[in-house]
Amino acid sequence: MSKTTTRKSFIIHKDSLDILEKLSNEEAGILFKAICAYQQGSATQLNYPLDLVFLPFQKQFDRDNEKYLNTCKQRAEAGSKGGKQKVANASKSKQKVANVADSKSKSKSKSKSDSDKAFNEFYENYPKKTERKKTMSAFNKLSKDKQKLATEDSKTRYIEKIKEDGTNQFVPAPLVYINGERWEDERAVQQSTQRKVLSR
Repeated sequence: MSKTTTRKSFIIHKDSLDILEKLSNEEAGILFKAICAYQQGSATQLNYPLDLVFLPFQKQFDRDNEKYLNTCKQRAEAGSKGGKQKVANASKSKQKVANVADSKSKSKSKSKSDSDKAFNEFYENYPKKTERKKTMSAFNKLSKDKQKLATEDSKTRYIEKIKEDGTNQFVPAPLVYINGERWEDERAVQQSTQRKVLSR
């Protein structure tokens, strides 16, 4: 009886078919039916010479079946190992992602609070209060060095101008100040002092 009942197909090698030329059609039919019965798990009694002709087919089917079972076993073991490894890797990966996300959120919240502090210092010292959200967005896009320059400059730049005019009407909006990087501009007080010196 065949061990191949779990398989859905079987192979007949071409070089095995040469024997069919030596058989009559009736004997070839009986042989073919014996092969089919063997593959379905039942045995057929064959008479001489068909029992000798069937023997190489039977041995080849048994070898093929053994090879098939070994391949199935190896694939099952590999799949089991691979599956376990994938699960282990997935949990490690998820943990790494969670750790990275957690550290990013911590660093974002820390950097956000630092940038909020820096912006609040700038905005509190700036003499005009307009468009806070847009100004904050523009301020946060600046490098740390430019944020420091803007904050320091905004504390003193327009004090003299406001004292002279009595109003902050001609002070640019903070968003204009940041977008124009006005801390890089020459100071108006210095220019007016230079004009007074030159006009004397």
